[in-house]
Amino acid sequence: MHKHSYRLAAAALLLLSAASAQACEIWRDEDFGIWRANCNLAEDFRNKVMLSHSFLANYDHKIINFKWPDLHIRKFKFNVFGTSVDIEADIENLGQGNAVASQLAVDVSIGDPLTGMQYSGPMTFMVTVPALNANTSRRVAVGSVSVPNNLQDWDLVLLGVTDPPTMAQPVRGLIIESDETNNVRNHACRWFGPNPDTSLQACN
Repeated sequence: MHKHSYRLAAAALLLLSAASAQACEIWRDEDFGIWRANCNLAEDFRNKVMLSHSFLANYDHKIINFKWPDLHIRKFKFNVFGTSVDIEADIENLGQGNAVASQLAVDVSIGDPLTGMQYSGPMTFMVTVPALNANTSRRVAVGSVSVPNNLQDWDLVLLGVTDPPTMAQPVRGLIIESDETNNVRNHACRWFGPNPDTSLQACN
């Protein structure tokens, strides 16, 4: 079907060019896989009137199918020991290509739910994520934080980024991925004190 369309398009281009030498501006749109043309014909030979014509035509577009990785934070996991909270993250490669070892950046802030204000932070953790084959995941240890005391509830607010941007690659990070829009994950959980407010999910 594409080759047939291509032959018809080529014939149309020749006819239009013959009708008016320099009447058509023709170019190939690599992104959409089509020929594009804008033609201003000098005249319609039957009606002797001015006219213009535009058309599109398919052409055989060479498609290279690269298999890129796609890193994503599936979830955070918390282990509470007294006022200390150990943080882990499940990193998965959703893409069709293998991913080399990469970095995971996580900012952790502690909020006071009684005042609605940030108590401290952010504390930044930079973790090395081992190489991940396509459609595999790996749990990595992020770090440990401590809430100020055990007298009330405290909120942990996390911002995690897989393959974070660098000075060398400020837009996409060091790894070329099939999807660069799903690298960020936000999460909040609550460390419960003696009188817990369960309106936010627990960290443990």
